[in-house]
Amino acid sequence: MLWALKSVVIDRMSIARVAAALACSWHTVNDAVLAAGRDLLIEDPHRFDGVKVIGVDEHCWRHTGRGSHYVTVVIDLTPVKERRGPARLLDMVPGRSKQVFKTWLDAQSEGFREGIEGDC
Repeated sequence: MLWALKSVVIDRMSIARVAAALACSWHTVNDAVLAAGRDLLIEDPHRFDGVKVIGVDEHCWRHTGRGSHYVTVVIDLTPVKERRGPARLLDMVPGRSKQVFKTWLDAQSEGFREGIEGDC
């Protein structure tokens, strides 16, 4: 399923297009891409290594007739500050408030929090 994950994340193909190429349902491919992304990214124990500068923003994930769904986006800005590459996504947390970010930050290790420059 790495091909599907790469196709969606790097090549910016839609889930529908990947599903058509694999002759699978949209739901099957979406579930597999989410699982592969979780395994490779979210569950990676080293994904916070070297993070010194973070950025936080809110994003409207979905506009629907039943309301909008917001997420708090946490980004590693260390590579940008050090002029060695682009920012990278660390996490997206449901909701948008100072408390959402505080809860996320409190859930991280003390070592991670101490390594962040500035006030957190």
